[in-house]
Amino acid sequence: MLRIPIMFLSTWAHELGHGMGAIITGGRFIELTVFPNFSGLALTGTSNSFQRVMVLVVGLLGPSLLGVLMIILTRALNWYRLAIIVLAVLLAMSQIWAADSFTRLALAGWMLILAAIAWKVPNKALLYVSHIIAIALCLDALTGFGYFFIGNGEIDGSLYRSDTGAISDILGGPHWLWGGLIAALSVVILFAGVVLSDKWARRKSSLKLGRLGRPK
Repeated sequence: MLRIPIMFLSTWAHELGHGMGAIITGGRFIELTVFPNFSGLALTGTSNSFQRVMVLVVGLLGPSLLGVLMIILTRALNWYRLAIIVLAVLLAMSQIWAADSFTRLALAGWMLILAAIAWKVPNKALLYVSHIIAIALCLDALTGFGYFFIGNGEIDGSLYRSDTGAISDILGGPHWLWGGLIAALSVVILFAGVVLSDKWARRKSSLKLGRLGRPK
């Protein structure tokens, strides 16, 4: 059962990443669509090749970036309630670009579920819930690498150029080369996020123990 919400969040993070890639490079985020089969589309407006490539790359890295953000908030900072709230706020914000009724209902549904969890679930249980979501997002980002190595993909019954295929069309070279490079970057982001968060958490724990054990 956990796989279903994680698949939705992963697709949403991918499409939101495309939109954020457009916004941060001066383009436009027009529409976001998530289909019932958990495929998705993002419609963006760009004016040059650099913007278009950034839209594609940030979208591909979206699930990894979301997973690392959750790991940092939960593991490094122990802000597990805030981590759930951040997810709920991002889902609510995405309503601005929702393209159809299913996308709006799915975003609203998961936003309300996460808001209820952040509001009602006790701290001890919320710690486990937030960590499970963070770890599942990171694992889903890793298991989704197959998409990086295809030239075309089917979305809602129609054939589209894949993200790495589109990068290949713009920059040249085989799509699998760009897929491999972006997959490697995604792994680096995930590894660095997990390792640094763990190191920060251990440091905080040791400092706390040191303070508790110091005699007056």
